[in-house]
Amino acid sequence: MKKHCGTLLLCLLALSLVLTGCSGSGVKTGTKAGMYTPGTYTAQAAGFGGKVSVTMTFDANAITDVKIEGADETPAVGGKAIEEFPGMLMEAQSADIDGISGASYTSKAVLAAAANCVAQAKGEDTDQKTPVADGTYSGQAPGFSWTGMIKADVTFKDNAITDINIVEEQETYTGEIFYTVLDNYIPRILEAQSLAVDGISGATLSSNGVRGCVEQAIEAAGGRSSEWYGEVAKSTKTVKKEGYDVIIVGMGGSGITSFLSAAQAGAKVFGIETTAKLGGQSATTSGPMAANSQVKMDEEFGGKEYIDADALYKAWNDYCGADAKPEMIRMAIDESGETLDWMIKDWGFQFSPMSSFILSPYPDWKIWCYYGGETKNRFGTNKTYMFENAVQKAQDQNPAAEYMLELTAQELLMDGDKVAGVKAVYHDGTIYEIYGKTVILATGGFIGNADMMNEYLDGPANTVAMTVDDGDGIKLGLSAGGALMNPDIPPMVHINQVANLIKNNDLDADGKQVLTSLGIATDALAVDGTGKLWNTREEICLAPQYRYYNIYTAAQIEAIKTKGLAKVNKSMFMDQGGTVEAGKPIANIDEILKVGAGYKNVLTAESAEDLAKAIGCDAATLKDSLNGAQGPYYAVICSGYAYATCGGLNVDDAMNVLRADGSPIGNLYAVGQDSMGVLFSSDVPYTPYGGQAQSWALTSGRLAGANAAKYAMGK
Repeated sequence: MKKHCGTLLLCLLALSLVLTGCSGSGVKTGTKAGMYTPGTYTAQAAGFGGKVSVTMTFDANAITDVKIEGADETPAVGGKAIEEFPGMLMEAQSADIDGISGASYTSKAVLAAAANCVAQAKGEDTDQKTPVADGTYSGQAPGFSWTGMIKADVTFKDNAITDINIVEEQETYTGEIFYTVLDNYIPRILEAQSLAVDGISGATLSSNGVRGCVEQAIEAAGGRSSEWYGEVAKSTKTVKKEGYDVIIVGMGGSGITSFLSAAQAGAKVFGIETTAKLGGQSATTSGPMAANSQVKMDEEFGGKEYIDADALYKAWNDYCGADAKPEMIRMAIDESGETLDWMIKDWGFQFSPMSSFILSPYPDWKIWCYYGGETKNRFGTNKTYMFENAVQKAQDQNPAAEYMLELTAQELLMDGDKVAGVKAVYHDGTIYEIYGKTVILATGGFIGNADMMNEYLDGPANTVAMTVDDGDGIKLGLSAGGALMNPDIPPMVHINQVANLIKNNDLDADGKQVLTSLGIATDALAVDGTGKLWNTREEICLAPQYRYYNIYTAAQIEAIKTKGLAKVNKSMFMDQGGTVEAGKPIANIDEILKVGAGYKNVLTAESAEDLAKAIGCDAATLKDSLNGAQGPYYAVICSGYAYATCGGLNVDDAMNVLRADGSPIGNLYAVGQDSMGVLFSSDVPYTPYGGQAQSWALTSGRLAGANAAKYAMGK
């Protein structure tokens, strides 16, 4: 298998205590009258999404206060665990306590940091490593993949990690992002000899998985993994880059088409990408809408138009009502075919024959195609290489076009009220000040930003997307005086699954399939988070917090135990395997539900009142919905898994960001999910015709790149 290949992801149950820069900051008395040197001590550890900080105060014989911070942990799981741990640590007066089920990474981080604080208070040397034995030791941990864990062999020599070899993984089956961990994260661990190395942006779960495997191997070799988190030095340099015509923030689909278009126009271009690869979320989507592409008309329809563009426009406009901008819908339709032709003829992209989208209410409309090519993964063909090839071709044609990976925009550089460039930080800490005449924002929306999801929508969503799409572009646009357009449009959701995927071996594939089948069943008694009946045929993105509860009585569960499931339901794209057949008894259904409850996928209650308390809804409302069904009850949570948000900055037909008064910010542009609110409505889900978001990403980028180049070059 692959060497130096760290691609293990998130690790729901793997270790992830990445201690970094632990430091005591308390006032020390100089005498030891008891167990501890009184004072306040702080330590950090790596949790699920980022650093978790624990601060503990001690008197001579007791822990007197605990404060925990972890802004990057998932609010519904890790965030709640952080709220519970201070009381648990205070009650136990020790860091030697059990973690919280379902929040493995956060638990490991909190307990590791707490143990470090205790060690500091006891005067122990927290920098000393317990020796590890020479040899090769194994570990396994969950990553991004929901079909299997990552397994790694880790070799030690002279108390150092000399090799990390991934011997089994399912990560590559879900896309190319895995390779960024193999190519970058593993070598950095080996170089730093520390697990405090930052995970790879856009591949947090894979990075967590690798770290979890290495932690297990350290423990197996006789060491203590919490001691392998020495601080990794960061650069303090600042680099200035000047003279660009077009600066593009984000090199996903919309950013890359911006890059290609601007480079093709002869502009001096600089692309900024926070992850370690090109393509962004576009590398995991199926494909775009394209209305009357000339290439497709000639190849597939005898040169004739294959869609009535006026009918498509009317349906789209009627669906969205007054919320959307009609002229932008018209432009999105009319330019989509030309974009597809441009990508095929100028940049070598491949696409399938035109077809109708599986969820479209107009099955005769063949306006959607998916990316072509032979290399495939769970999300279709390998798009990354097509994006990479196109960017390389643009650079071959225009040597003044360049980009950097693992570079994250922090703020816009301003000259009065005019945008003058972008300040960004490289993964090693180096600050870049990049100056140019225009800036295009192409960062993919805000699905990964919990604060923005709370402010504009109904809270954070489970995602099948990269949560690196955290609203940076939108925030930059707002900082320059831009205005929003429909930020409260429901997120794009086509996939349902249980709320918290079980990625380890606590359940086998059949057990996971049973749990999923109960969760996403459309014929169960379902309620939403208010306790009201929920029609499971409705779009789940309209449900409170994008979830509902399928409720089963004890009698129904007993029937499943003896007679089996009436129907086996599988999650689109996110099926976890299994060979369960309808009508076959499920003898271990009680154990499946027990494990599901441990991961907060199942709520159990003896009474309607208790179930209402568990859901957080009004008991009378829930009783009405139950309509006499008797407990005990088992509520299996069905959650939507979102691709992206839809709302963003307001733009005009040149893709210029608009102020609140409607005036354009002349040299600032927004594309893709950063500006898609102009096409949709806050009152209805994302349009169901197939590929509108991907089409907008590609088309808006093509148009913005050309317009920005024209503005910058005075043409």
